[in-house]
Amino acid sequence: MKIVVCFVLILSLLLTGKDYAHAMTLSLREAVSIALKDNPLLKAYTWKIAAQKEERNITKGHLYPRFTLEERFSRTNNPTYAFMAKLNQARFTQEDFAINALNSPSPVTDFQTTFSFEMPLYAPVVRIGIELTSGELAAKKEEYTAKREETALEVVKAYLTVQTAKGYVRVAGSAIEDAGEHKRLAGLRFNSGLGLYADVLRADVALKDAQRLLVKAESNLEIAKRALGLLLGLTEPVDVTDDSPSLELKAVTSFMEASKGKGELRAMEKRYANALKAVKLQKASLLPVIGLGGSYRINDHRRPLEAEGESYSMMAFLRWNIFDPTVPFRIKKAEAQAGELREYLSGLRKETSFRIHEAYSRVKEREKDLELSRAALRKVREAQRLVRLRYKNSLTPIVDLLDTQTMLDRARAGLVQAEKELGAQTAELYYQSGLLVKTIGSSPN
Repeated sequence: MKIVVCFVLILSLLLTGKDYAHAMTLSLREAVSIALKDNPLLKAYTWKIAAQKEERNITKGHLYPRFTLEERFSRTNNPTYAFMAKLNQARFTQEDFAINALNSPSPVTDFQTTFSFEMPLYAPVVRIGIELTSGELAAKKEEYTAKREETALEVVKAYLTVQTAKGYVRVAGSAIEDAGEHKRLAGLRFNSGLGLYADVLRADVALKDAQRLLVKAESNLEIAKRALGLLLGLTEPVDVTDDSPSLELKAVTSFMEASKGKGELRAMEKRYANALKAVKLQKASLLPVIGLGGSYRINDHRRPLEAEGESYSMMAFLRWNIFDPTVPFRIKKAEAQAGELREYLSGLRKETSFRIHEAYSRVKEREKDLELSRAALRKVREAQRLVRLRYKNSLTPIVDLLDTQTMLDRARAGLVQAEKELGAQTAELYYQSGLLVKTIGSSPN
């Protein structure tokens, strides 16, 4: 029995490990898609949108009728109130007109139950308030779109960081192989009496340095994987494939045109429109409110919710804030706030144009850097081959070989970095244009 249980446990672990490895190795599109659904900051922002929806519903609620139920208990010998209570209870008799009964009535108990309602028919402040809360909801949705773009950019950069870290691990591995070969050549020359023992020691130090760099590169890779997992709402490290962002470099005018729909800009545009409505809101506070109201009342001297007497009333009302010395100043304040947002919007449009042109120029620069890095790697590889051949033939000291190897390691690492920077800068260009999610992610729900 124990053997069967152990077999089942081992099989489960193996199957789980296989699924886990598959689930945690993601393409770029998969990583972005998961982040757009599970990133903690994005999920938190959906609650902000939900709260704003309820804020709009709260404002709408001021247009609906309000119903209230009120129960009052009183006991009094006040002539006026005692007279009124008995009259409301429909218990008033001829004897209650006696002078003594009017001037010195006996105490009267009254349970009064009132059902009332009030509903505005014309309330411009409320209607403009609904427009304001709806506009703020639309602005927050555009902000959410901008947050999605920002999250996608962070995921792309984290993804490229993992790829770069893996590239550095490969570079460190190649450096160890080369350093091992150099140590072997130095040993052969020393054993044959053609080289110095110092060459062996130098080659061994170079090998140890390469091994140390590999340990550091592997540590950086593990950290980069966990950083990517964090953006995806995970606590586990996430591995990546070798695919790169498929982002085409189009004409800069196409990016400028696309930026008009950028979430950050649209959010600011909606907030500016809201600021103009806020001016109308302050002006509307000078307008009257017209509505209907009514009540149904029952009175009883014995117990609540009983009806010895009942009555109702209906009314129409007009409330007009005829004079409020603060209104002109509130209007000027709202106009100033609208002017502030207008300037922010103008500046944001100019800054977006600058950021797009800057990112476009940087992409061109990174393309040239990548081309030069590839050419430099080809040159230094050939130089290393020639210096190694000369060292084998005792035509150059080992210092030249080790120096050339250092140049080769730098060229390899430089190529890895250049590839990452080109991908990251292209993603930045798409982000500044508001096109990143549309290109490599999923559309908003």
